[in-house]
Amino acid sequence: MKEEHKPHYSILSNILYFHKYAYREYPRLAFYHLTLIVCDSMLPFFMLIMPGIILEMVVQGNLWKGLGIIAAAGLPMILSRSLLLQFTWKTYFWENTLRTVMLGDAILKGMKCLYKYVEYGEEKKISKRAYQSMTAGDAAISYQMLGLPRRLLINIICFILYSTVLSILNPWLVALMIVLSLLNYAILKLRNKWELALKEEFAQSNREINYLNKTFQDPHMSKDIRIFSMNNWLMQFRHMMFQKRVKLEKKNNRKRILTDFLQQILSFLRNGFAYGYLISAVLQGELSASSFLVYFGAITGFSSFVTGIVNLYSSLKAQNIEASYYRAHMELPEINNSGMVPQEVFRQPAEIEFRDVSFSYGNQKVYEHFNLFIHPGEKVALLGVNGAGKTTLVKLLCGLYEPNEGKIFINGVDTSTLPKRTLYDLFSIVFQESTILPYPVGCNLSFKRLSETDEERAWTALREAGLEKTLREKGVGLDTFMTKAAFDDGLTLSGGQTQRFLLARALYKNGNILILDEPTSALDPIAESEIYEEYVNISKGRTSLFISHRLASTKFSDRILYLENGKIIEEGTHEELIALGGSYAHMYKIQSHYYTETPCNLNSLEA
Repeated sequence: MKEEHKPHYSILSNILYFHKYAYREYPRLAFYHLTLIVCDSMLPFFMLIMPGIILEMVVQGNLWKGLGIIAAAGLPMILSRSLLLQFTWKTYFWENTLRTVMLGDAILKGMKCLYKYVEYGEEKKISKRAYQSMTAGDAAISYQMLGLPRRLLINIICFILYSTVLSILNPWLVALMIVLSLLNYAILKLRNKWELALKEEFAQSNREINYLNKTFQDPHMSKDIRIFSMNNWLMQFRHMMFQKRVKLEKKNNRKRILTDFLQQILSFLRNGFAYGYLISAVLQGELSASSFLVYFGAITGFSSFVTGIVNLYSSLKAQNIEASYYRAHMELPEINNSGMVPQEVFRQPAEIEFRDVSFSYGNQKVYEHFNLFIHPGEKVALLGVNGAGKTTLVKLLCGLYEPNEGKIFINGVDTSTLPKRTLYDLFSIVFQESTILPYPVGCNLSFKRLSETDEERAWTALREAGLEKTLREKGVGLDTFMTKAAFDDGLTLSGGQTQRFLLARALYKNGNILILDEPTSALDPIAESEIYEEYVNISKGRTSLFISHRLASTKFSDRILYLENGKIIEEGTHEELIALGGSYAHMYKIQSHYYTETPCNLNSLEA
């Protein structure tokens, strides 16, 4: 994605966003987080000062006083460790639950946004990255934006406590160690910049390898792999992908090794100077043994906390990019479901008008100043080669896409002024690609709970789609689960039966306008003929659009529109277009010759 299209929010803003989200869903997390911060900050400090105090008591011969101090300090330390252990697991559990909630909210958000965000544009890229950021298990962005700031804060608190101890020894020593740590951060920042530059290459490599692995495991692909002897070719291709990945890893590791080496040198200089100063002070009699023990531990801890702060902030900065994608997705504008609804829009049968409509996918123009009028109750067939704009026209009509210019009217009402929910309810549609969910038959028909599904209406829709007899013979009821995704005994339909079921779903909805997008593509000729005969009854009393590449269906239509490059180049009845002898007649003759007894010379047709 180009840099200018990357969503960006400040680190602090995103930290607050994710914490507000977490505490709104699970308020108890606030208490867990606070407890973890206090316990994780105080324990290292106790561990730092206790050995020095005990040693000092031993040197002074105050054994019982030393034991008393140990007993007094031991109880809160044990309590802190116990709370850490308990709340760490509780925090993990609730943050894991939160991740599931946030992923579900992101998916639900995608359903509420404009449909075009699903198919194209920068918004699609934002949504894709948002989903990916929440499906990485323990590396999901919700964990990172809650865990990294908490650990960073703990390191900062410990840094302050240890700095206080070292400042008593020598403030300049603390200043020098901080300067060297800042150089360490600069090196780490450079490494992150290099890794970020390779991130897209790693993502592409992951996609390629994952696709190949899925292909080998896909039972639908196993037939092709065996019949066409693809296994050796796929293994070679897989080997090539792994070689490419190894080169990428080597390229990344060389930079990692270089930066790690530089960081180790800086750490050696920082700690070496500090230890040298400490040893010198002891040899000169400026420090006691107990003080040496405390300061030695402080230097060691100081270095680890400074390194932790640098690493955690660097990680947080990198994760903020993914957090911004999630947040940008959640802030995408939603479809409008409010507003006045003129009653004339529900008038049956419906009248449809495209008035000077222009539409494009980015820079790809599909329609430019397109006009169309469909009379109430008219059965219209949309034909044309692939890419002519047939399905796009349907998506524009039902509000999934918005025209760049022009207006679309239903019964004289501008569809852009209607709430989307109202507009969607006007249509019963069977698209080329539809989904059967692993839920009961009745739920798949009504998209409601089984208790809310009208049984008589459901069986009527199945009967009209020609599927009732088949299901009853199999003993299938409306409560029978579909597909084997969730249940081994789930109902599985053939390709043709699936399309009949999708038609029944459209009939159950009983929208004012019926749209069938290639509803018979998976049916055999006999079943297709039966559907065409039913089509007249199904569409009776309502306006309907029929998209098909198989031209036998057009005889049942009142008007045929032949589209090419987003324009209607021919329109009329079947007989009129055959008599015209244009593109429709040519396509019809090419298809029909396969069903005639007299061979057809395709060369003569081309002429």
